[in-house]
Amino acid sequence: MLPLLLLLSAPQDAVTEDVLLEETVVTAPRAAETVTSTPAKVTVVTGAEIMASGERSLPRALEKTTGVWIQETNMGGGAPVIRGLLGSQILILVDGIRINDSTTRLGPNQSLNTIDPAIVERVEILRGSASVLYGSDAIGGVISIWTRRRRAESQDPEEYWRFYQGAADIAYDTSCDGTRGDLDLSAAYGDHGIIAILGGFDYGDYEAGGEETVPFTGYNGQGVFGAYEYALGKGQTVRLTGRAHRDFNVPRTDKLIAGYGQSEPSNGDWRYALQDRRGYAVSVTDENPGPLAERVQLRLNLNTYVEERRIASTDFTSSSFQRDEVTTVGLGADWQRSLGEDHLLIWGFDTSIDDVDSTREDTDAGVTTAVAPNFAPGSRYARFGVFVQDEVFAFDPWYLTLGLRYSHFDFTFGKFESQERTSGDFGALTGAVEAARELGEDLTFTASLAQGYRAPNLEDLANDGDFAGGTELSNPDLEPEESLTLDLALALEKEDWGAQASVFGTRIEDAIGRVLVDPGAPDQTGDETYRRENTGEVDLLGAELGGWRRMGDEESPYHLEGSLAYVYGRAKDPSFGTVPARRVPPLHGRVALRYTPEEPMFFYLPNARLSFNWAFSQDRLHPQDKADPRINPNGTDGWFTFDFDVWGEINQDVSWEASLFNLFDEEYRVHGSGVNAPGRHLVVGMHLEF
Repeated sequence: MLPLLLLLSAPQDAVTEDVLLEETVVTAPRAAETVTSTPAKVTVVTGAEIMASGERSLPRALEKTTGVWIQETNMGGGAPVIRGLLGSQILILVDGIRINDSTTRLGPNQSLNTIDPAIVERVEILRGSASVLYGSDAIGGVISIWTRRRRAESQDPEEYWRFYQGAADIAYDTSCDGTRGDLDLSAAYGDHGIIAILGGFDYGDYEAGGEETVPFTGYNGQGVFGAYEYALGKGQTVRLTGRAHRDFNVPRTDKLIAGYGQSEPSNGDWRYALQDRRGYAVSVTDENPGPLAERVQLRLNLNTYVEERRIASTDFTSSSFQRDEVTTVGLGADWQRSLGEDHLLIWGFDTSIDDVDSTREDTDAGVTTAVAPNFAPGSRYARFGVFVQDEVFAFDPWYLTLGLRYSHFDFTFGKFESQERTSGDFGALTGAVEAARELGEDLTFTASLAQGYRAPNLEDLANDGDFAGGTELSNPDLEPEESLTLDLALALEKEDWGAQASVFGTRIEDAIGRVLVDPGAPDQTGDETYRRENTGEVDLLGAELGGWRRMGDEESPYHLEGSLAYVYGRAKDPSFGTVPARRVPPLHGRVALRYTPEEPMFFYLPNARLSFNWAFSQDRLHPQDKADPRINPNGTDGWFTFDFDVWGEINQDVSWEASLFNLFDEEYRVHGSGVNAPGRHLVVGMHLEF
């Protein structure tokens, strides 16, 4: 009764484009395209494109897509910024299941970097509010990751060509003297399909522009993924998936290298000793029409995340070991049914419970003592939501998509000092309306008005910890963030060229931020103490442009593509008055010329792409940006880089790629990141099928 995954069919040499999802094969109901879907707000990136990009991580591979800015506090991070928002205001999903949990940070985090690129079938990036379908956190957008699969022979006979298949990937990166490799094996027979992927990497300290080695950047890790699916009958499937990704000894680079306003690093050693993210899920789908629904999917999941931190004083006479573990159990279901010829209804629910176990041990002069952990003891957080979406066809030439969701949240934890239980709850009703009309044979106009919602999580309510600007204290009395987004978009698709444009405005009420309660030592940043508070309103206005064009006749192998994004942010903060919003990226974009001949002659005529990437300076800074040691208080300089990629095939089983990044060895920093970006470097890779 309802398809399971969307599978974008694109060759390895395909270009990353903003596209409608009608080229996909299967998806969960709430993730399927609607009658008002527009490529002006949705980007699809295939797993083949990600692996062939030469980038070492999933966040960096997505950085080249329209409207996505990647902030890296350290090499093991990578936080996507969409429409001026990041952290817990951007929702990340894997196979329709959220990996945002109640410990997801308000600011930059490493959640996206803990997804191994080798397991990705495709990534769908939805820019703009999607709280009706996905609940809390989806204020700025949604990054939806779909994992690879091997369908049963009986369910996918056209794709089935032999019982087993295997592939191996290996790549070497000169910037960090680093290597990554992946091995995947799959088999299909009768009603059974199975796939397993093993991967690992080892990255050293990398070189920034000017051939300057950046210390405290290297780390290593490993991952494993497996999926089994069984065909219950025609159009009926049960799928079991499991994944684990472990990063080891990730340095907190901004804490180990003196930043802006610091005379010396704030710690002698500060590392994420372990980042361990695991997910297990079973999903049952039925695509056969029944009396209540035409398609249905049921999902049950168990997610865990363990983060261990080792922090030492500058003279190493004292240290701290901190460990947080969050366990999430979730359940969700979607149904779809047509009501006559004028309505297509999707409805469903999702619910989950987080349990957080947090410990801390401090050692001083050889004596180890258990002290209050970062998260309050006995922390628990529960979510529940029901939603309905109606696609309306009755007003041709206008088409509508209407949505409504009710969300409820409960939390409880023991106070740090007294262990007295604190509890509370939040609730919200959010709605959205989207209208689309064809203005011509190839031109579509779309307008949407959508409410958004982010409930304070345990990171806000029950966590006393540190961040780049100092220390922050929790606040159990916070109110939820509520947003309203207006979006206007045009999409034009011709045979030889296409273009998309959108303008948007978002207002966030009761935005959760930080209020300074202790300035720390004078004339130094990084030792201040803040408290989480609802700080007021945030307004974000912006525009996004994207397009492509074939250069020459219909058989020309040359394609020109480009994108541009800009956000203007303003915050009304009771502590500072009206000031620029925090962490807003500058005007930035990308232009690329791609050469992909229809019949490449192996080594002699490879595919190629020359990319020009750029960003203007950003000197519109919130006062807390100026106090952040990662950001120059005078503003971040603009920059531009050139990248050159070539790829081809040796034979039908062996392909290769080579990417030369930052050709002119530009020394620059991505706004908001903790260190300068890599300098000129080469990444070479090979893909073998057997």
